[in-house]
Amino acid sequence: MRHTRGNFLALLSLIALASLMACHNAGQLKRAEAVEPTGAGFPRALLDGGGSEVMIRARPIRIVSQTLGTDEILWAICQRERIVGVSKIGLEPKYSPIADELRSANVTTIFDAEEILRLQPDLVFVASYSLAETVESLKSSGATVFRFANFDSIEAIQRNIRLVGQAIGEEANADKLVERMNAELSAVKARIPSGVRPPRVLSYYPSGDTAGADTSFDAIVSAAGAVNVAAEKGLRGFPKISAEQVAGWEPDFIISGATPAKAAEARKQLLDNPVIATTEAARNGRIITLDNRYLLSVSHHVARAVGELADALYRGRGESTR
Repeated sequence: MRHTRGNFLALLSLIALASLMACHNAGQLKRAEAVEPTGAGFPRALLDGGGSEVMIRARPIRIVSQTLGTDEILWAICQRERIVGVSKIGLEPKYSPIADELRSANVTTIFDAEEILRLQPDLVFVASYSLAETVESLKSSGATVFRFANFDSIEAIQRNIRLVGQAIGEEANADKLVERMNAELSAVKARIPSGVRPPRVLSYYPSGDTAGADTSFDAIVSAAGAVNVAAEKGLRGFPKISAEQVAGWEPDFIISGATPAKAAEARKQLLDNPVIATTEAARNGRIITLDNRYLLSVSHHVARAVGELADALYRGRGESTR
């Protein structure tokens, strides 16, 4: 997943709703919320993540999603025939947990404004990282555009799920999805052994990228009962750090992301750095590679990343996590 910093940031911007990730700018954007009471019929007004009031005049029946996060949420709560376009990355099995389902359903993939408008959508979901010219082109055409931001916590992701539900008239399904997500997170919490010191973990890639406070990674770590070392050191967002800093901070675990097929290769790339190889985490076999499809998720699928991390952290420490 991470061979250069450029690739790292490009992938995050494609994936983040986590992206991976518009969390850098989320604090500058207003929280999306309902202007009218939940449960009201159409037309209804909603405040999107850019702070714009969006009027949705009728129940959308031709919905287009330009982000993987909204692809995943829509696929879970919306009737499939109403979804006429999804992001191209939604069909990439390396990053999308629903790629096979989308491919089997033969859903049209989109990227730019021209491709989106060709589908004659009545509602388009974009994100805070979407190209400004694409968003402006969509708006100038008269399309109803809803922009998302705030992906840096479990609670923010759940608010986004409910907001998608409000925008498309599927509040009940959105609430059920959040309930299932909470049940999964509660099950993870129940598996964490009691009486053990919270492990200190650090996200690190060969490019030097890490994840501090105000990121979905920090939220995953917290939900798994651990401490994010980068946040502990006062870092926010996605800064670059040196291998020497990693060694000096001595995390109990080093966390990286990759596809399952590339997990061993990702681990080897870290160990090829002689400084990383001398860390306690490396010497004790505590470099963890998590599945990117869930680690980078900014939808309900993030709960699986919490579970995978917790199982890796606590396996063999006290009670079994299974």
